[in-house]
Amino acid sequence: MRGSPKLVAMSLEPLDRDAARARLRSLAEQGLIDPATLDAQLAAVDTGDPRTLALAQHGYTAAGYREDDPLVISAGWSSQRRDGAWVVPPYLDVQAKASNVRLNFLQAQAATTLIRVEVSGAMGNVKLILPAGWAVDADRLHAGMGTIRIRVSNQPAPGCPVLVLRGSLAMGNLKVRYGTRGQVRRSQRALRGRRGSVPALNPVSGAGENRG
Repeated sequence: MRGSPKLVAMSLEPLDRDAARARLRSLAEQGLIDPATLDAQLAAVDTGDPRTLALAQHGYTAAGYREDDPLVISAGWSSQRRDGAWVVPPYLDVQAKASNVRLNFLQAQAATTLIRVEVSGAMGNVKLILPAGWAVDADRLHAGMGTIRIRVSNQPAPGCPVLVLRGSLAMGNLKVRYGTRGQVRRSQRALRGRRGSVPALNPVSGAGENRG
């Protein structure tokens, strides 16, 4: 589908891969990664493995690239939100305890086509705003006393990611929708400001499931 953000692993140019290899060799020389695993790490760069690329970029594996080390977004007494350009790792843990969590994916880049999201809602609400082509599978998510409203497809467009949600909502609600036309236009302007020009991002209205 036109305008869907590319996956991070697919967007590396040859020079970027060379830089990633050089970074991994340097980390091995410094003893920050096991030299015995260097060959496997270098090979993983060629396949665009997101965990290896994160290691090369940061010098350590960022949160969200292992199932036992997810990126935690937790709203205690203050609301939490992600907007603008950000990288979505394969594992997220979204906790809406006493406040709300709002994740805007319109300018986000997905590290993989499968994103596993653990959702827990006590008293807070969770809202997800997706680009056209992205999808959500909420078959493993339990509503509790809250409500689940999903207004996006459960099947991704080719090359686009799917967010697989699991967990439970206590008193909180979950809402998932595509970006509005106004939100998409603002995202287009922001992307053009960073990269010069991008294809149009088209909002999808009325597509997919409506749960709850």
